[in-house]
Amino acid sequence: MFNFLQNIWTIFTLIIITLLIIDNSLAGTINDSANFFELMKESSKLNVSVALGLGALVIACLIFQNKSDLKSNRSKYSDYIGIMFTFILLNLGVFYLSYFPKLAVYKGVLIIYFVLTMAGFTSLLFSTSRILCTIFNKHS
Repeated sequence: MFNFLQNIWTIFTLIIITLLIIDNSLAGTINDSANFFELMKESSKLNVSVALGLGALVIACLIFQNKSDLKSNRSKYSDYIGIMFTFILLNLGVFYLSYFPKLAVYKGVLIIYFVLTMAGFTSLLFSTSRILCTIFNKHS
């Protein structure tokens, strides 16, 4: 029980620290559009790299499943692949935001897009965890 609580405490602490870093990064760059856009582009590059790595991990784990397990969980795996492709396309769209006309709502659009990509990243992490649990529960 203590190990479980220790893991929950560690995860909670890491989430809080990450949210503080993201919040301070946004606050520090929000007045400088070029710097904020660079932050978004670098975050998107990292997000796409992590998404491709997670996809490769899941595909490598799927190789060890037999056909009946693959067929029974086909909808879960299809949903995961759909989430991954949507997430990658969402992050690739960041590179085209610099060509938008500079309207008064431009910063608002950038902030909403940044929050969407971070929410998509979180969704992808939880989906990967769920898929890996599905795969490994069949083999334990």
